Amino acid sequence: MSYPLISDNTFRSRDPASEVTCRTLAGILGPVGYRSGFTLVCLLEDTLKLTRSGVVRGHIDEALAFTNSGPDTGGHRYPRGRRLVTHLENAANAATEAGEENVARRLDDFAEYASGDIPLSLLERWYIPEQQEMDDELARRLLEVGLRRSADIVGQFVHFRPEAGAGEVHDWLARVATEMHRWTTGEDRRGGVKLPRYAKDPLVWLERIQLVLDSSSASSEVPPEIADELAGLAGSEVLARAVQWKRRRSALERLRAVVEDPASSEQQIQAELRQQTWIFGGRYVRTLDRSSLTTTDSLDIPLLRGDGSLHVVELKKASVPNLVEQRLSHPTVGPDVHRAVLQATNYLRSLDEQRATILAEHNIEARRASATVLIGHAGFLRGKYEPAEISAAFRTYNAALSRIEVMTYDELLESAGRTLELDDAEL
Repeated sequence: MSYPLISDNTFRSRDPASEVTCRTLAGILGPVGYRSGFTLVCLLEDTLKLTRSGVVRGHIDEALAFTNSGPDTGGHRYPRGRRLVTHLENAANAATEAGEENVARRLDDFAEYASGDIPLSLLERWYIPEQQEMDDELARRLLEVGLRRSADIVGQFVHFRPEAGAGEVHDWLARVATEMHRWTTGEDRRGGVKLPRYAKDPLVWLERIQLVLDSSSASSEVPPEIADELAGLAGSEVLARAVQWKRRRSALERLRAVVEDPASSEQQIQAELRQQTWIFGGRYVRTLDRSSLTTTDSLDIPLLRGDGSLHVVELKKASVPNLVEQRLSHPTVGPDVHRAVLQATNYLRSLDEQRATILAEHNIEARRASATVLIGHAGFLRGKYEPAEISAAFRTYNAALSRIEVMTYDELLESAGRTLELDDAEL
């Protein structure tokens, strides 16, 4: 088997800059020892057809005879060593004396390859047309993928930093490029991208991070190995806040859509709120499983405060037509609000009565537990009352209550939205 011949013009047109770059790369990689192989045999057979000198052919024949005499003592099918390099150098010198400069250059390259100074890939690119075409196509594809990916990650960066200027984006992308040596393809068969543990670099918006941001899983848990890697990244605290902000913003929009749908039931609202206790403020550390509390009542959303005490959220529908009524000269809360507060009062009384049992079995302080009643939305009153009038009615009503606070869903959403705005301003 032999490769198609390349014309003399092709030899002369080899890019000197590319050659310097490739030879520099070979120098960085270091010598790999004597080389030989099937490709060299094919290229030498092609070279025989290019020379008119009998002396050059003689040296090439000696190189082929040596290469095809294997296996050698090292077990190589195609023997290698200083003898092969000498045959090739002699052939190159003979070609120079015969005035066949292009053949001489070709044989010099073969000698460099055989001595381990340049890699096989260079010979293939220089002297096998199909290989150069494949390399060029691969380079084009890699460049295209790289540019597309760069556009994607710049888009992500600008999304979270809309105030960033062109220079800042350029500097950030340049830092990302200089840190690419820290990436590996991972150890699993799927080739997942892997970062060195505790690496200090600016790769905070790339693939690993995108997996966290765009995860379709309902779970908010991050695998420990990823958490360890991300924790050591430069700017990881900002990243954590950005991830949290994105999730909370998405959750708030989902909750808003459910609440503002007049057909939504209490159960649908509860399904969204139970996953997003941050909406109630930072005083609560987690949601409790209501089935674990041995009370006679079913609690909608029991929350645990930082001091171990209990707080209960009682949910009612958002669409309450008689949320506010006109009594004498002032609007006041409607009968549905009174009934919801009475229900929450009964829950708190039951918790007080069973305080000892709950504390002993669950280590939760139920005495003097507090409650929030969520009911109604100003948007469903269709302009009957001004927002200020509705707020005044609930403030007046709450002022007379103890351990219970009543809120409308639009108040809750507005408060959560302001919290996110403050978080966004700090990113």
